[in-house]
Amino acid sequence: MFQAKALLFGSLDDDVKGFLLIAVVRMLIGKKTGALFLRPQSCFSPLGLGATCKYAIFRALSKLPMVSIFTIVPFEIEPKYRKIAKQGVADPQLWDRMILPFQPSFQFAKHLMDLAGGRRILAFIGTASPFKGVRELCNMMAHPQWDNSVFVLLAGKVPDAVSDAIRAAEARGAVVIPRFISNDELDAIYYVADIIWAGYQPSYDQASGNFGRAVQAGKIPVVREGTLIERLAQLIDYPVLTIDFDNLQKGIERLQGCLPNTCGPPHRFILRSQEQFVTNMKNAL
Repeated sequence: MFQAKALLFGSLDDDVKGFLLIAVVRMLIGKKTGALFLRPQSCFSPLGLGATCKYAIFRALSKLPMVSIFTIVPFEIEPKYRKIAKQGVADPQLWDRMILPFQPSFQFAKHLMDLAGGRRILAFIGTASPFKGVRELCNMMAHPQWDNSVFVLLAGKVPDAVSDAIRAAEARGAVVIPRFISNDELDAIYYVADIIWAGYQPSYDQASGNFGRAVQAGKIPVVREGTLIERLAQLIDYPVLTIDFDNLQKGIERLQGCLPNTCGPPHRFILRSQEQFVTNMKNAL
């Protein structure tokens, strides 16, 4: 790693200390290092000394020559990220399927459509971690106002911490596929779904691959009010269903009500984001 001509970290989040060591050593020997910062909000937590130290580290790193840190939230969406990174870029999952198109398993897609029985489909995709709002979705299904006009699919591994909520949702009619979802199955879910869940807890206020893929597939994302991805949706003029975790009844009404129309061709921001991402990565290396 120290001697590589070009080095880009797909994510520095899992080993900040390792990235710091490698980036500084490479700088001292005249080599460039780039990295994507997936969870920059962790530098701004109001709780604990750890966030303060992390902020100071990334504040210093952002000023070093030959070290380029990119948040996957554009600075247009969150200007304060300018303090800890050199550039904010759009999450590649907002435009990657323009290069690698969806390739669904039509057999799996038909199976899901048969299960839905003509109802609109809401898909929760990926590991059902608490911070992804899975309990809030399950709580909505447990509400007396929930009428099962929406078919809920939970596709992904189920941690023990939420297994009780998942079982309760399953009893109310949700279909749960508690395992790793293959690529063609994943594409099939985006193919048949009407609504994609991206309503996350405040501690997980960051870019969302599920949101980006929903946009590319022309589906309606569910987002929590006041989040970065709601701001992104407004910037690219893409319709979403917003929910307030303190007023789940209103969220139920929106999920069971009329859906907004989705957009047509990719917004110019998305097209520009793809070009800027490639350019920025080349310049960083």
